Amino acid sequence: MMKYICFLLFLFISAGAYTQGILEVKNPQLTVKNLMADNQYTAVTYMLKNTGNQPILISKITPMTSLLKVEWDKSPLLPGKTKEIKISFIPASMSEKFNYRILIYSNSRSNNRLQLELSGNIVDNPQKPELLYKYDMDGVKFKTNSLNFNTVYTWQVVSDTLPFINTLKEPVTIGVQNQQAHIRTVAVPAKVNPGEKGLLIVTYDAPKKNDYGYSYETIILSFNHERNFSHRLLVSANLVEDFSKLSKQDRQNAPLAHFDKKEVSFGELKQGERANCDFTLTNKGKSNLYVRKTRASCGCTAVTLGENTIAPGKSTVIRVTFNSTGKSGRQYKSITVITNDPANPEMILNVNGNIKVK
Repeated sequence: MMKYICFLLFLFISAGAYTQGILEVKNPQLTVKNLMADNQYTAVTYMLKNTGNQPILISKITPMTSLLKVEWDKSPLLPGKTKEIKISFIPASMSEKFNYRILIYSNSRSNNRLQLELSGNIVDNPQKPELLYKYDMDGVKFKTNSLNFNTVYTWQVVSDTLPFINTLKEPVTIGVQNQQAHIRTVAVPAKVNPGEKGLLIVTYDAPKKNDYGYSYETIILSFNHERNFSHRLLVSANLVEDFSKLSKQDRQNAPLAHFDKKEVSFGELKQGERANCDFTLTNKGKSNLYVRKTRASCGCTAVTLGENTIAPGKSTVIRVTFNSTGKSGRQYKSITVITNDPANPEMILNVNGNIKVK
């Protein structure tokens, strides 16, 4: 009797294993190259097929961005049949280079969540040249209002460009009202006729900046020599020390930054009270450790450095003072410490606690 029951159970399980819908995608990764900017919808399609022997019901399809709209036939997908998924979007609303995921949820037994990928790039449309220029400064339109140089070594001088177009009915001369000494900005051409495009060439001189860590500045432009402080562009860079040329021996003799702790809780404060949190920094290396910079995540947090040059085997105290004025509830603040330790040049310290309102 027991053998008979086991045999029936085996048949039931086997039948379940071979009775299922299997959803497959013919083209899970679509790349749209050099799609012209437009303010009208365009569409791409993905083809699904049920390669199993039971119907498949797609419960939902979720794009990872609201820029994509999805349409599909919501009736069950029968065995051996195909179904089309239509993805629509407005090219001008997309980034110039884009990559988005789309998730398909169904009752397919082997893969009830499938992932699609849509990537591509958008280029200028000769019939609608202004569409990619989304940042309007009184008729002079830029593709972006910010320029991020990302990682820049402290010895580098780097340049990048910001494209623009003159949508006015008269020529425009582009100049600079205000910028930092380590930044140089030149418009090419300096005078732009109606409907013409140009480039703003921005040069960032890191040695002149003479700083470390993340930095950002504002460039204020002028058009036809008129002053308007709303014509702003943001320039940012992460300035880092270049350790790439250090030899093996240099690294063996390098400084080594070590903190006694990375996190301190100041407990509970009444609003308006201050708390001091001390971190001890020791140089466990073989040459002088230089603290290049300290930076707090909030103006409510002040950093006091004992010594910025630490000899091998010596220590210094970094005091973090938190001011709770205007704060309430749980607080988390961070402090970045930048040194010349090639193994760990940037270290993060954390302070936290709770502020009780009187």
